[in-house]
Amino acid sequence: MDSYLDRKADLTRDLVGRLSGGDPDAVARRTGLRAETVRALLAGDGELMSWEVVSACLAAADVDAGDVGKARARWAAAEQALWDERGDDLREAFEQNRQGKPAKVFEAHRSRVPWRRLTARHPVTFEPWAMPTFGPDRRLPDPSTAGDIRDFYTLLAELRGWAGSPRQSEIEKRSWGTLPDATISAMLQKDRWRTVSDRERTRIGYFAAACGLPEVEVARWVEAYERLRHVPPPDDLARARAEGAELRKALAAAEAEAEALRVRLAAAESRRLTEEDPPTPPDAPRGRRWWDPRERRSLTAAAVAALVFAGGVGTGRVAAGGPSPDRPVCFRGTLQLIGSTAFERTADTLGRGYEALCEDADVEVRSIGSVEGVRALTTGDAASTIAMHDGHLRPDSDEIRSQGFLGLPVALVAFAVVVHKDAKVTGLSLQELRSVYAREGGPTNWRRFKGGADLPIRLVGRTEGSGTRTVFEELVLNESEPELSSRDCLRKDEIRAAARIIRCERSSQGQVLDTVDRVPGAIGYAELHVAANARRYPDLRILTLDGRRADAFTAGGRYPFVAPEVFYTHGPPPNGSPAAAFLTFLAGGSARRLIQQAGAPPCLTPDALISAPCQNGRS
Repeated sequence: MDSYLDRKADLTRDLVGRLSGGDPDAVARRTGLRAETVRALLAGDGELMSWEVVSACLAAADVDAGDVGKARARWAAAEQALWDERGDDLREAFEQNRQGKPAKVFEAHRSRVPWRRLTARHPVTFEPWAMPTFGPDRRLPDPSTAGDIRDFYTLLAELRGWAGSPRQSEIEKRSWGTLPDATISAMLQKDRWRTVSDRERTRIGYFAAACGLPEVEVARWVEAYERLRHVPPPDDLARARAEGAELRKALAAAEAEAEALRVRLAAAESRRLTEEDPPTPPDAPRGRRWWDPRERRSLTAAAVAALVFAGGVGTGRVAAGGPSPDRPVCFRGTLQLIGSTAFERTADTLGRGYEALCEDADVEVRSIGSVEGVRALTTGDAASTIAMHDGHLRPDSDEIRSQGFLGLPVALVAFAVVVHKDAKVTGLSLQELRSVYAREGGPTNWRRFKGGADLPIRLVGRTEGSGTRTVFEELVLNESEPELSSRDCLRKDEIRAAARIIRCERSSQGQVLDTVDRVPGAIGYAELHVAANARRYPDLRILTLDGRRADAFTAGGRYPFVAPEVFYTHGPPPNGSPAAAFLTFLAGGSARRLIQQAGAPPCLTPDALISAPCQNGRS
């Protein structure tokens, strides 16, 4: 009675008894499952069904909570017996293939030990799932009802809710590591429907299986994706273009107003400079002129920069006057700067500089990736949170169009393409670099390039959702990176052996640099100043592109891998809030000096509202 088949048979008999008299077709209609899924469950056919499926059928038959608990105990016993019988084989397979975890043995063991939870990244130890909590009106969404690809992704998010809303880290474990946390974030973002691919079709299958669906149900989701992948939402493009035209008109009007104000302020300042110094008030500090023309210029720049931020998006207002760079508006409490890992170093510098001027302020920097930072912004934290994003969001993105996000370009960030020194390559033309990352027909060995070593090319990229990756694909490659083919960055995984080139992904720029520094033949990309740390990365070489060295200060049409770092808020931050105070600080001279000391050109300058390289060139 202790074998897996005995335990499974006991569970099947119990389910038949509890669902007796229940028509499988009726249960299927109430749960949203296919009738063949319900019949297979009652017959005990095939794999052990997940608790998500079993519990849905029990709920459809109005089984009370006590009996559901007893069925859960029988199901857990069958699951444990399954692992007891097959776990040793699984452990042995992974021990024999340490370099391929978990991809190489994934397909071979997934059906034998289904939806197994990982320990760390290696699924070699049994760890039962926590019992999920389901909603009262739980029903499996039907992907066949989706009319376009955006509808499909809405239903995909509902599928996660049907499964008890497992965390992204939990889905990564349930998928045997084939869906990293960052990949899941990208899959569930609101604009995901804009990007379709064969790789995404495979991920949809993994995601559905991680939500507890058996193969027959998984196939339904994959088929729906294939049917809808090229079906865009109706009239979306026309609507986006119309909204873009309105935004451009509002921006042009705001820029004209800002320019007029700048001319008036400059004229007033010029008249002031020709007059004699005004008398010193009795309460003015000794030894100091109470009015300093240089300070006046700083105030003017701060006011004009604030106008650009508020007026450039057609909303907001400007206070009369502005703070001195050395006496900023201070807040009490905590401000969070979340997002880009590439800007973490400079953001820390700005935060520490502000705290030095405002002793009651606390600036926390959380580098979780550009997309995750933007996703974390809500109306509830508009006063205390700023998202750091590599480059501008698209004007037709949901954040800009629907949620009213406002962006302030802060600094130009230079990124570097880096390679392991053993490749014997010091520079590439843009055409050569694009051939390396080509999806088809490109070189796979460094000896194809002049002076290159006889080493395989190994691409180390960022996971989807990375702002740095987006900038790299849009500004340098002009297309997306090749498909993922390796977990360890040394060789192709067995199930991806047909891929053109070795390519792995890492979730942070630090992990990318560590990997390129360690793996011969590896090539990747990261923020310039971090990549240039020779003591930490002694085996890295920064490549020139078209003979040009990586440098943000030559961004005016020369070095191509440069993008503005944009700080986004969820609408205009409330007056006097930490976010509003910090943005005002960024417009002043102290912040500009800190940014320059960090090796980046500031976007806001005393002479121009927003420098040309920092402006959003997207239409």
